[in-house]
Amino acid sequence: MRIVCLWLLLFTTTVKAQTDSTFYDIVKDSIITKFNRGDFKGIYAMADTGFKAAFREEQIVGILNSAGTLGKILSSELISEEKEQRSYRLIFAKKSLQLSLGVVSPVSYVSFGLSFYKLPIVRTRQHFLADNPLKTQLDSVVQKAVTVYMSNKNVAGLSVGIVRNGQLYMYNYGEMKKGEGRLPGVNTIFEIGSVTKTFTGILLANAVLEGKVKLDDDIRKYLDGNYPNLQYNGQPVQLVHLSNHTSGFPSMPKLNNGEDPFSPSVQVTPAMMAEILHRVTLDTVPGTRRSYSNFAVGLLGHILEKVYKTNYEQLVKKYILDLYHMQHTKISLSPDDYKDFATGYDMEGRSTAYWINRLATPAGGIRSTTHDMLLYIRQQLDPRNKAAQLSHQLTFGDTTRGTGLNWGIATTSSGKHRQWSHDGGTDGFTSLCIIYPELKAGIMLLTNTGDHFDDSFNEIARAVYRSWLR
Repeated sequence: MRIVCLWLLLFTTTVKAQTDSTFYDIVKDSIITKFNRGDFKGIYAMADTGFKAAFREEQIVGILNSAGTLGKILSSELISEEKEQRSYRLIFAKKSLQLSLGVVSPVSYVSFGLSFYKLPIVRTRQHFLADNPLKTQLDSVVQKAVTVYMSNKNVAGLSVGIVRNGQLYMYNYGEMKKGEGRLPGVNTIFEIGSVTKTFTGILLANAVLEGKVKLDDDIRKYLDGNYPNLQYNGQPVQLVHLSNHTSGFPSMPKLNNGEDPFSPSVQVTPAMMAEILHRVTLDTVPGTRRSYSNFAVGLLGHILEKVYKTNYEQLVKKYILDLYHMQHTKISLSPDDYKDFATGYDMEGRSTAYWINRLATPAGGIRSTTHDMLLYIRQQLDPRNKAAQLSHQLTFGDTTRGTGLNWGIATTSSGKHRQWSHDGGTDGFTSLCIIYPELKAGIMLLTNTGDHFDDSFNEIARAVYRSWLR
């Protein structure tokens, strides 16, 4: 899962009749008009009776309120046309959304969907910058694996890092910034997004090993104030629940004023944190159901700061970066660092601002390089690294599909190998870290492209793994 804030709504009922094609534009234009004047209840009122029977007004209004943070809809364009549904790109002041509609009359809809708009994948690129020497079998495997992903003309750059039996291998493709012809290098800086969570898991493991905390500690032990709501039937939220996504906390909560506490423009204060925590309502016993939560990991980082009496960045530096010799991995960057920072591109192909937010930093705020992340993977494979090894221990689920301390834990489809992994993404970057302990191997993928839904990115790692089975 990723820090990029993505919500998806798709409500559908069956369309039973052929629809006049002009009806779609009439309904779409009516929705836009109502949206721009804030008449979200009016949009819900346009739904047919079947839709209203299935979905409450407050559900739709809540989603439309979230969309309202993007500004007004400036224009629209048709994306696709099917027999019973059309999709439109809605261009807002800040971003675009995709509207999917099913209609049977010029005054109502039977299906309604909103999601972030992304550029369509266009696999027309035949040539791209690369530093692959094409001398070894691994070189050939990687080259073949990246070709499909890099054929998408919307992809900017890509770095592939591999660890096998202690040896490091790095390959770079594309551009750090579109149009400049500068190939990424081993020390090009990328946002690693939610792979940051594994760093936070290791910090928690370290605190356990040092006797500063216990995994089953009630989190209220480390919070100022009274929070009777942070329990269910007498069972409290524990530190481990923050790290394995079983706390029951929302992933991306809002402040009372509707602001997003994960926005770079919001400086989260202790009062804001307390506000969010007081509004949490648990609906099940903590530790029994997994539901991904960026906020929970952000809170875990906040607790670790209190335990160690220092900030998260210093904790990462002292207990991970310095020990692992990761010299180019940081949260705060110097002016010189920005010279090596790749430009990120969002799902619409636009360059993005570099992302930083104190609350979300423990969940997705680290920036790193291919070389540094291979040093990180090598440490995960070292049995002498007790904190790393503790972070890989199962805390929820089973070895087929479970969670450690922020690590995804699984068994490969062949049943032969364990897998520790996490992916990540921000508006302009995507990452993937996968480790196979029995093979003494790991793979790190970094791209300055924010399309997190192109499976050919993940296929690069799968192809490399398959090559090890031959």
